[in-house]
Amino acid sequence: MRKPISVALALLGLFDSLYLLWTYTLTKPIMCFGGGCDAVRNSPYAHMGGLPMPVLGVAGYVLIVLLIVAESLVPASLAIEIRYALAGATAFGFLFSVYLEYLQGFVIHAFCTWCVTSGVVMMLLFALALYNVSRPGPEADPPAQIVQLRSYFAVGVLAILIGVPAFYELATHGETAPPPPPAATETTAAKLVRPDSHVTNNPDAPVTVVEFGDLECPVCGSEQEVVHAIRAKYGNQIRFVFRQFPLTHIHPFSERMAEASECAGEQGRFWEAIDKIYSRQSDTTTDEALRRDVTETGVDMSKFDQCMSSGAEMARVNRDHEDGVALGVVGTPTFYVDRESVPDVPTFDDLSKVIDQHLMMAGEQSPSSATPARPPTASVNTPPAAEKNSTASPGSGKSSPAPAESASPSLDLGQPPGGLLSSFQTGGGQVCSEAEAAMKQPTLIDSNQLRAILSENTKPLFVDVRPAKEFAAGKIPGAINIPLDEMPQRWGTLPKDRTLIFYEAGTSGDICASARAAGRTVLEHGYPYSQVKVYQEGLAGWKKSGLGSTK
Repeated sequence: MRKPISVALALLGLFDSLYLLWTYTLTKPIMCFGGGCDAVRNSPYAHMGGLPMPVLGVAGYVLIVLLIVAESLVPASLAIEIRYALAGATAFGFLFSVYLEYLQGFVIHAFCTWCVTSGVVMMLLFALALYNVSRPGPEADPPAQIVQLRSYFAVGVLAILIGVPAFYELATHGETAPPPPPAATETTAAKLVRPDSHVTNNPDAPVTVVEFGDLECPVCGSEQEVVHAIRAKYGNQIRFVFRQFPLTHIHPFSERMAEASECAGEQGRFWEAIDKIYSRQSDTTTDEALRRDVTETGVDMSKFDQCMSSGAEMARVNRDHEDGVALGVVGTPTFYVDRESVPDVPTFDDLSKVIDQHLMMAGEQSPSSATPARPPTASVNTPPAAEKNSTASPGSGKSSPAPAESASPSLDLGQPPGGLLSSFQTGGGQVCSEAEAAMKQPTLIDSNQLRAILSENTKPLFVDVRPAKEFAAGKIPGAINIPLDEMPQRWGTLPKDRTLIFYEAGTSGDICASARAAGRTVLEHGYPYSQVKVYQEGLAGWKKSGLGSTK
C-alpha cells in the first residue's frame, strides 16, 4: 500500500508544481490561501538560471513517479538500486524544500501556500522512501506486479478526474494581485525612497527623481546618458535616488551586480560602482570581472570580499525589489518624478518635461527658463553636483544625505584673470548651471606653472580631451586621447599615482570647457585633488610658450 500512497503524493506534488509553473510563465492571477504567493513569485528567488523555480518541481516529481513505477517492474537485484535512487532523489528534494522555506521565512518574509504544500509533500515522500529502503516489501511475482500496476493506474485515473476540474477552477478563479497603491498616498512615498536609499544631487530638493534599475539591463545602461544629463542639468533642484530592481529571470547575473554595488556603497563608492558596472555590462558577468570593476573605484577589497561572501546586502537588494513590485514596477528602467510614474523609457526631453512640471508646481524655476542649459550630449560628461556627498557617512555603511559642498573651496583654485564670475563665462557669454559651478573644480595652470611642474622631475600624464580626429592632427608629446564623451566610461583607466594634466585646443576661462569637465569627473571619482590639473592655455599655449614640440 505504501507505493500507491507514494504515487498519489508525487502526483499531488506534480499538480502543485504544474499550477505554479502555469502562473509563473503566463503571469496569471494566483489563487493563494495565505496572501504571500505574489510576494514569493515576484521575488528574485522565483527563478534560477533564468528558469522559473516550478520547473524544478515538475521535473523532480515526474522523476519520482517513474522511479516508483519502475521498482515494481524490474528484477529484484535492480529494484534495490532503484530504491536507493528514489531515496536520494527525495532526499535532495526535501533539503531543497527546506532551503526554499528558509528563503520565504527569513529573506522574502512571505509564505506561498503552494510552495509550503510542495515542501510537505516532499518531506512525506522522503520518509516513505527511507522506510522502503530499511524495510523493503517481498519480491513481487508477475501476478503481484500486475496488481501493483493496476493500483498505480487507478491512482492515476483518480488524479486526472480530480486534478483537471481542480486546475480549471483554480485557473478561472485566481486572486488578482492588488493594484499599486494610489499615487497620492504616504505608502507610495515610503516605498519610493527609504531613509537609507542612495541619494545624490540635493537631498533637500523640492523634486525627487527615482530610478528602478537593473545593472545587467542593456536599456538601463544606455539610459545612463540621459540620467547623467538630467542630474547635471538640474543640479541642486532635484534629489536623485537609485533603487535596485534585478530581473534575474532574464538577467541572471543582475542580482550579483546589485549586491556588488551595495557592498561598494558600504565604503562610500556606490555611485562610482554603478557607473563602472554599467560602462562594462557585457564584460561584467563573472565575479572576477565584478572585482576588477569595483577595484577601480578605490574600495578596500578585503572588506568588499567579506561583504559579498556574507550576503549582508542581499536583504537591501530584495527590499528594493519588493518596493518596486508593490509600486507596480514590471520592467527596467522605470522612473518616478515625485510620485508620478514616467511611462516607457524616457528621453532626455521627456524626463525634463516632467521634472519642469513638478518644479513649477513646487514654485521653482526650471534651468531651461532660468539660464541657457547645456546640450544633453555635453551634460552626460559632467557628473552631477553633490554626488560625492551622497556616499556613506563614516561608520554607517549606508548612503546618507550630506550637506551639499559649497562653491567656496574653488575660490582659490587658480582662477583666470577677472575673478570667479569671469571663469563661469563661455566665449559666447552663456552661464553654466549652478550645479557645475558648485562642484569641486580642478586646479587651472598656465604655461609658467606647467613649466614648474615639469622641472620638478615629475612625469605628468597629459590627457587630450578633444575628438580623436583633432588629436591625430597634433598633440602634446606623450599625451593620451580620451574624448570628453568617453570620459564617463574610461576615467578608471587613468592612474591615481601620477599628476593628470587635461587640455584641449586652448580655450581658457571657460568652466564648461571640456578639460574642466574631464577634471571634475575624475575628482568626483576620488582622484587626489593635488594631482588633477587643467592646462588652460592648451595645445596652442604649449606651442607658443616653447615648452616643446607637437607630434
